[in-house]
Amino acid sequence: MGNRVILGNRGGTYGLFVSQNGVDVTNTSLTTGLAFDSKSVRGLVIHSKGEGSIAATTANSVDAYTAGTATISHGLGYIPLVAVRWCYASDLSSGVATRMYTPSHGYFSQGGFDQADDEETSDWEETTSLGIDIAVSTSNLVITNYERGYACEVGDDQAGLPSGIEDQFGTNAQAIYYAYIIFKAKDFTGGLGL
Repeated sequence: MGNRVILGNRGGTYGLFVSQNGVDVTNTSLTTGLAFDSKSVRGLVIHSKGEGSIAATTANSVDAYTAGTATISHGLGYIPLVAVRWCYASDLSSGVATRMYTPSHGYFSQGGFDQADDEETSDWEETTSLGIDIAVSTSNLVITNYERGYACEVGDDQAGLPSGIEDQFGTNAQAIYYAYIIFKAKDFTGGLGL
């Protein structure tokens, strides 16, 4: 079994260090976290934090849209642990969020087909996209707004369409407001964040 405890110098840093079972505490090149590190007693150390907004996503068809993004540079050279929360304008009261959501994004698509009595056909596709997504690299945190709302695209033959079916893009698309924390700790969540 390897060394488990150091009281003193560990790779140029002084403190009390206890490794996890089966890990040599003197090996500072390992990315395995320590069971105890006296330098981390106060919890996760924050590298940077901030907040902002991303405009609503624009769409010109159900399959062609431009999602808004915010790119936050951290320059750590490794993938850090992050925490991101977001909300809608309706969740803000005097500039303070009354409700926040964790990053997730959903997409719903439905096609329609109708054949009129004279055997002419019409088709349409409806989609709804909402939420946000995050991606963390060794240099940036990227937050993407997928709130493009409802879209409906009608095919070439519009004869016999059901009532209310017409080309629409970006109905109820929304801006989002976000807050983030980038920690100095390396990510251990597989990119999901806290």
